[in-house]
Parts: sequence; C-alpha cells; structure tokens
Amino acid sequence: MQALPSRALSIQWFGTALCGCLLAGNGHAELYRSVSPGGNFALDNWNLTVPQDADGSTEGTAITARPDQLTGPYGYKSRWFRTDAQDGAMTFWAPINGATAGGSSSPRAELREMLDPSNLSMTWSGAGESVQDAMLRVTQVPQDGIVIVGQVHGYRSAPLIMVYYRYDAARQTGRVIAKLQGLPEQGPPFTTHTLANDIDLGETFSYQMRVSKNVATASANGGPSARMPMDPAWNSHTFYFKAGAYLHMHGDSASEGARVKFYRLAASHPNDGLAITSVAALPNARAGQAYQARLHSSGGRGGATWRLVSGHPPAGIQLSRDGTISGSPEASAVSATAHWFVAQVRDVNGNTLHKKFSILVGN
Repeated sequence: MQALPSRALSIQWFGTALCGCLLAGNGHAELYRSVSPGGNFALDNWNLTVPQDADGSTEGTAITARPDQLTGPYGYKSRWFRTDAQDGAMTFWAPINGATAGGSSSPRAELREMLDPSNLSMTWSGAGESVQDAMLRVTQVPQDGIVIVGQVHGYRSAPLIMVYYRYDAARQTGRVIAKLQGLPEQGPPFTTHTLANDIDLGETFSYQMRVSKNVATASANGGPSARMPMDPAWNSHTFYFKAGAYLHMHGDSASEGARVKFYRLAASHPNDGLAITSVAALPNARAGQAYQARLHSSGGRGGATWRLVSGHPPAGIQLSRDGTISGSPEASAVSATAHWFVAQVRDVNGNTLHKKFSILVGN
C-alpha cells in the first residue's frame, strides 16, 4: 500500500458506531434489509477481498470472493461484508489485525471492479471515459483516523486516485480527501486535496471519481473537483475501480478498525457518446394505482438494456430490461420524501452509464 501523509501505526482503539441522519436531503433509499448485499447492489462485476484467510482466521493470506459468489439476494455475506439490519446498507468491516493480501500490510474489506468476471486483466484505459459514484458513511475508524473508501487503481501499478476519510479525534470531525498520484510508481510526486470538511463519524457523504481523456478528477458532496492531467507515463497503463474499507495501518486488535456503510455504489464506462436523456425525478405515483414510466438513452452502439445497480424502485414497482418502470406501489411505499434508486444502461458494445432516479409515492 502506498503511504498517505502523516502515517501512524498503532494498536490502540478509538471510534465507535455513531448515529447520524441517514440520507437527510437525499430522499429515501429503497434497500432491503433481509438480503445479502448482492440483493441490493449489482455485484456481478466485482470481486471482494476480506480480512480472513482460508482457515477462517486473520493470520494468513486474505481470501477473495468471486463475482458469482457475491451476486443476488443469497450471495456471500460474513462479519466482514453484510447488509445492515437497520437500514440495508452494504457494510464493510476491517479490523487492524485482519489478514492481508496483494503485498500490503494493511487489512481491507474491499470490492474490486472486474469488467470480465473471469479475467482480472480486463481493465480500462485512461483515454476513455470512466466514472464511479458512491454514497456512504464511516461509522468507525482506527486510531490513525484513516480509512480508504474508493480507488482508481492501476493494473500492476499504483493507485491513480485514492479517496479516503480522515477523522480528527481532537476536533471530533473529519475530512474527505483525495490523493492524486503523479506517476505509476508508488511515492512522490503526488498531491492531496480536501474535498469536504466537517464530516462527522456517522454522517452521510458522497464522492465521485472520474477518469476522462487522460484527466483524473475526484469530488465529494457535489463540490469542486480535484483535477490532474495525467502524465504521459500513465499512457501504457490501465485501471479498475475499488470501493470499501481499506486501512492505512495494522496492529493486534480485533476490535479496532474501520466500519463503512454504502448506500449507493455504481461504476460506468460511458463511451461512444452514450447518454441518459430521462430526467432524474420521475412522475409521482399513488399507492394501489397502476404506474408506468420509461427510461431513455441516446448515443452508444444501440441495443440499450437497463438494470438496477443500487437500490430498488418503491415496493410494487419494477424496472424491465427495456427501461420500462411499472407496477402498483404498495401502501408501505407512501412517504413524504422520494424513493431513489440507481439504474444503468448498457449498449451492445458494453458501454455503460448510470443515473440516480427518484419516485415520490403518495396516497
């Protein structure tokens, strides 16, 4: 793992699970609480490294779950990776004494994008267009206060973008920070940028990482982007996205670590002019009455198909592969705030694009 500024190694614990307004100002996320994470998030193009070895302990080499093991409502779940019983969040737990892998001494519970679920080497170029969006909250951190929650990682090279949360125990608040790597080799030159200030433990925030035409950008909460034109040394390298809880330290404690809860996660590669033309706020619905809307896209190579990648439409409504949203909302879906979900369109050439949509259900 590449060192971040002001690295600290310790085995002492602080941090706790804190309450916080789940999605204030962002409506209501329809996440099912009784399914595995694969029942709420499209994980068929991700694998998962957890801080456990093949014998079930934390002393050996960390194991990785394949995409087919993660996918669906009965997919892989464990103490490291589960659905929160209270709010349906995809929850990652990484203790500082966890098993490690990949040459890193720091444990992780972290997803790794796989464009081809059977081929780790199938990655993407910085010359195209690639974007990852996430909404999450950090509810526990180790003593150094750091947990990495998103990466654009080079294939067999350093992370190009690293987004991490850093908690300040003295101030009792934190920051969302982006580290942009200047060259493919780990170490200087790199720059760090504060994307969001005063983010408390348990407070929801969002981030976006984008690589477009050899320019790397990162932002949080829709604020200004940290931007870096990529050095030509990156031209021969390819990339993949990562998301979860990756520590910056290690130690002996099984109770000290980082806990991260994701409410939205989507990665897309919208090349060939692929665009979503439907507005985000879909027509309102009424409980018990038939509902229908249609999602539309343009560009790409044609043959558009749709799927859910984060969350679900309101109970009683489904999304079809042709982009039709239909059904009869159940009474339980009535809410003063809109339900939101993330849908992704894919063309016949494999180009993808996601967007967050919302539906308000009334009586």
